[in-house]
Amino acid sequence: MIPAWLRGFQAGRLTSRPVGVLGVALVVGALTIALGAVPVGGGTGHAARNAGAVALTFDDGLNGDYTLGVARALEARGAAGTFFVVGHTLAEQPEVARALVAHGHLLANHSSDHEKPSALDPLYRKLADGQAQFAATVGQCPRFYRAPHGVYTALSWLAVGRAGVQVVNWDVEVRDWDATDPKELAQRVLAKVEPGSIVLLHDGRDGKPGRDRTVLVQAMPLILDGLQARGLRAVRLDELLGTPGTLERCP
Repeated sequence: MIPAWLRGFQAGRLTSRPVGVLGVALVVGALTIALGAVPVGGGTGHAARNAGAVALTFDDGLNGDYTLGVARALEARGAAGTFFVVGHTLAEQPEVARALVAHGHLLANHSSDHEKPSALDPLYRKLADGQAQFAATVGQCPRFYRAPHGVYTALSWLAVGRAGVQVVNWDVEVRDWDATDPKELAQRVLAKVEPGSIVLLHDGRDGKPGRDRTVLVQAMPLILDGLQARGLRAVRLDELLGTPGTLERCP
């Protein structure tokens, strides 16, 4: 049954019967809440399965020495990673961000503060705010975006389109934040990974500094050795997907 306050809308316009300002506000408010509350899916989950490579991606940093420890483990084996960075950590740890870029890793946008999209923010400014933080710290804006907690809404997808970014999710996730044994963590990853996989790991937690990621740092050599044994290289997302990892210009 169509609610009475919606009956004034026909073929995309109001009928001759006026709807008051309050009615219009109710319509707009209801649509905003509805659109903001419905999770939607999409984005890139993996590359071609005939690829001889995978992408190891790391969410929720920057996280100081733990982020740098992950990077060093990659570099020791000639590999590179993609770090989905929470925007506010860039101003707090600019030297870590710049070190990652200088050593050949790729930075990507994980929103400005790691909060889920809200229906009360219909423009979803946190994506654009994150881009501004990247521009201020490293002088470039990422092409790749991943929502906090992997949650997207119809309204945040509109923001993705406005920002000109590419949503990248994953096809391998192993709850690494719960791992207590580096060997077991490596086995979890290697049991699921395939050619072209995008692997989700976490060098931080929720953008909060000092979260202990020792187990991941210790597991990295085991993961990389296991990939190499299968003939798989660990590469940046831009190499895996064959598209530039940064935008030509920041919005």
